[in-house]
Amino acid sequence: MPPSAKTTASCWTCRIRHKKCDESLPRCQNCEALELSCLYSDDKPEWMDNGDKQREMAQRLKAQVKRNAKERRGRRMIQKITREIEGHGSPTPDNPPSLTPSRDEQSTESIQESITVDHTEPQISDTDTTIPSQSLPFNTSPGTETSRDTSQRDESTQAFFGAGSGPLIIQNEQDLRFITAYTDYIFPLLNPFYRPTFLEGGRSWLLVFAMRNTESCQLVISLATYFLSVVPIFPGPGHSVCSSHTWQEVQSQSDLAVKGMQQRVEAISRCGVSGNLLQSTHLLGDIMLLLKFEIMTGSSSSWRVHLYAATVLFEQFLSSPDLDDNVWKIPSDVEEIVSQSKSALSTKDAHRFEASQTAFRFFSSAVITADIIASTALGQLPRLREHHERVLGTRETPHLNLKNIVGCENWIFLSIADIVELDLWKKKAKKSGAFSLMDLIQRASRITQDLDNGLASSPGLDIARNKDGIFSMFNPQQGQSIDHKIVTRTWANAARLYLLVVLSGWQPGSSEILGYSL
Repeated sequence: MPPSAKTTASCWTCRIRHKKCDESLPRCQNCEALELSCLYSDDKPEWMDNGDKQREMAQRLKAQVKRNAKERRGRRMIQKITREIEGHGSPTPDNPPSLTPSRDEQSTESIQESITVDHTEPQISDTDTTIPSQSLPFNTSPGTETSRDTSQRDESTQAFFGAGSGPLIIQNEQDLRFITAYTDYIFPLLNPFYRPTFLEGGRSWLLVFAMRNTESCQLVISLATYFLSVVPIFPGPGHSVCSSHTWQEVQSQSDLAVKGMQQRVEAISRCGVSGNLLQSTHLLGDIMLLLKFEIMTGSSSSWRVHLYAATVLFEQFLSSPDLDDNVWKIPSDVEEIVSQSKSALSTKDAHRFEASQTAFRFFSSAVITADIIASTALGQLPRLREHHERVLGTRETPHLNLKNIVGCENWIFLSIADIVELDLWKKKAKKSGAFSLMDLIQRASRITQDLDNGLASSPGLDIARNKDGIFSMFNPQQGQSIDHKIVTRTWANAARLYLLVVLSGWQPGSSEILGYSL
């Protein structure tokens, strides 16, 4: 291989970072390895002023190096998970399909390694030589982000929110029947508290999600056929005939769906989430549907691998400069929107109600809640803990409002995460010999106070909001208002029970524990 051409001066990127440049053209090895844009020019850039602009640019480059390294680690982790996805056994009615790709029955140890790897922040090294799959444009203006200029970011964001969507895919009438059965009957049963507004298009995003991507379509059909095979919609002799037919459909569709997902995981592991947000959203949704399936059937031991893959992918979303944080925020009062002036609802606001945004909000809530609940069983902090404030907001101003999706307010899940952290602190303190009972009681008291304050401020029945305008008069669920306070109180009692077990262990005869258990 011929040597790279060289210039007579270091690139400006290496100069500002005080690194030795090999002066290769068109890109030096340092910038190539760290996925930085390499800037060669005879004229000194505006920000190279030995002053504030130079310091600001240096800080932004440092942040970009860390961000790119984190994305590379994410890609490597997805690649590692991909190696676990190489096939699965054929399902039978007695042995439900796990939709869980694994090498063999002895892959549990390697799966566990995938889950527990990289819980601490690795060292960022300038010598990380992972070959970049793509480079981002380098902006020389200190007033803009180094990775994308404003116009490119807007274009990418719009593509993520539906502008770059392809045609809808449907194979035949039978597929459409299964998809419609899932969207109209099965999905509402599995998500009873989720009632999207008229402006969000109701559950139409789920139909678009299933019909825009072949693997998503196959996975939804698998879920629908599995449900119909085990739940006697119309009990009687005919159900066994229906079950036999639908099991065959489960097997064929799940095979196709998993193979397609494996290919997409491999593709995204090579190029990363940035620049491929729409397909990454579909992949995140497919993984969360897999988790839902595994929860339904209880037949899979690899749910942790899938959850870990989902959190890794979601973290890449959060680190992408193309993701607009406004995606989490939708107006809670539709009547208030339409009563405001025309300028109050801009075209940008309208994008928030497109199918891809609505789907992303739903699957974001799914991965956040699954991560928190799983942490109580795994005995580790939620992987997405550091992102909770950005995604969920605060109690006063929630961003992604879990109440409208899972029926329970955000602060409950945050309190559960606090209890997990308290449990880990207690175990670590006892192991190191630094345990203090008073400190434990004080920490637990703060969590209890948060639970009390949250319950005191929780609203009652969700009857004040007219989410569907005139259509509310014809909505069969109009008289079935959701009492979020009851749902939240149920979760709060479960959190208190969990806290009691953390404090004093499982004491089945304890009056306090019995009080929250019965």
